[in-house]
Amino acid sequence: MTSSIVITGAEILRGIRPDALIQPLSSLLGSRGIDVTEIRIIADNPLGLCTTLIDLSSSSQIIIVTGGLGMTPDDTTRRAITELKRKVLVDTGPAIENPVGYAKGIDLHFNGTRVLFFPGVVSETLAMFPSVLDTVPVKTPETTSIAVFGIRETEIAERLGTIGESCSFLPKDKEVTVIAPVSMEKRIREILGRHALVGKDLVTSMAMMLRDRNLTLAAAESCTGGLIGHLITETAGSSDYFLGCVVSYSNEVKMNILKVPEEEISRHGAVSEQVARSMLQGVLAITGAHLGVATTGIAGPTGGTQEKHTGTVWIAAGSTQNILAKSFRFDFDRSGNKMIFAKSALFVLKEYIYDQDIYRPAYPG
Repeated sequence: MTSSIVITGAEILRGIRPDALIQPLSSLLGSRGIDVTEIRIIADNPLGLCTTLIDLSSSSQIIIVTGGLGMTPDDTTRRAITELKRKVLVDTGPAIENPVGYAKGIDLHFNGTRVLFFPGVVSETLAMFPSVLDTVPVKTPETTSIAVFGIRETEIAERLGTIGESCSFLPKDKEVTVIAPVSMEKRIREILGRHALVGKDLVTSMAMMLRDRNLTLAAAESCTGGLIGHLITETAGSSDYFLGCVVSYSNEVKMNILKVPEEEISRHGAVSEQVARSMLQGVLAITGAHLGVATTGIAGPTGGTQEKHTGTVWIAAGSTQNILAKSFRFDFDRSGNKMIFAKSALFVLKEYIYDQDIYRPAYPG
């Protein structure tokens, strides 16, 4: 089965914002054995969209259209469909439900081609698309999703070799979801090792591990600005294992709240192994958590030096008796660095728990 993707939006053509839908949509289509043969980016023009759909219908059995779909009667998509109905016989199906927004999608057929219209809002389209894809009658092996962290999609593909040719890759928030045939899951996990997570993503995997081992967690954050706490508490029931965090953005808070010695900051700098360790000790003392993570780094774009470059982070993870500290350097923008700092901290902690084989017995009552 063949497909095409049409992205509408003058702001993309003019370089005002990048497209964020082509890769995930292509990967999801590919995971179902649907070949994407063409991708077009066009302006918000009803007549141009109509012409594009008729042109693509000669070679595509499915056309995915995003952007231009809104709540107003005169949005680009509806005017394009009106124009399309003047030229060809169109059969309109049930509206596509939108679980996270208000604009419903449109499902129509003409000339033997199915056209699916989605909003330009990335989160809405990605929430709507999988359920619609389930209605496409294709014969493909049953697939599974494997969450991966710590290696990029290019390296994943290199490690998987020929196996990767049967997989699709969906990068999101510095993680990658590998969509693969169920029959290959065991082999893929063997190849990717600990980078292949047990849950749907890193935070979910971390939550499962903490619950299963009856452990509690706290965080001391500087460069991540509370992002670790935010990520963890996005999961319902996180109060079962997450006790809280201290956002010690200034040195004064590090010293006064977390009791980081002033001498450590003066001698080694706030971004250092010594300070990360002391931050962790401090938050564990405050909260009484069994385990913790601490981050101190330079998210950028300013603040770097020749000795400590932008994108540098020190992460401390562990317990009061045993702390593991690691340094990393990344090269994303500020928001990207903050996200990779936060998730790297959780990954370091996950590895720490696994390597130390830490359990806490559950006592009745």
